[in-house]
Amino acid sequence: MIKTIKEFKVWRAHFCYSPKGKSAMDKMKKLQQGDNEFPYGNLESSVLSTCFLAAKYLSEKDQMDSRRRIGGLQLSVSASKGKRKPQNVGRNSLILHLSTFLKFYTSDESTFDWVGKKLPAFGQGHPELVAKFVNAVYNDKNIGTEAVERINRKSHKDGIRLAHWKLQN
Repeated sequence: MIKTIKEFKVWRAHFCYSPKGKSAMDKMKKLQQGDNEFPYGNLESSVLSTCFLAAKYLSEKDQMDSRRRIGGLQLSVSASKGKRKPQNVGRNSLILHLSTFLKFYTSDESTFDWVGKKLPAFGQGHPELVAKFVNAVYNDKNIGTEAVERINRKSHKDGIRLAHWKLQN
């Protein structure tokens, strides 16, 4: 556990001072908070910890568990039936988590009673900001705003829910 905390601190310093990471963080600081109980400090820590988990995620070492969870996602029965392991799990999970956090932050309604439901329909997802963070975490690929919106729509249609990330050994 302590090794992971030290690793996170080093990763966070590199991420926040890299050109892409700094640009994404600066843009996130300019967001207008909605009328809710989700403060900026929680948004920043949630975003950074999720980006760290996505950067460390190794899809080849992960398998879907008995509850259809893999890499921070919980697939619906119909979405997981008879299919092979989903592609781009880490990236898609990062997109869905960040979109959800931004929707929470910009929402004008309480987010307390949301726990365990499908991706929220309230607030603003800010796909351009999500794309900036994804491109900062995955330097080798460049994802656009349209791809973020498409992944969000498809996930909502397929009934995908967010789950806890599990670190692989």
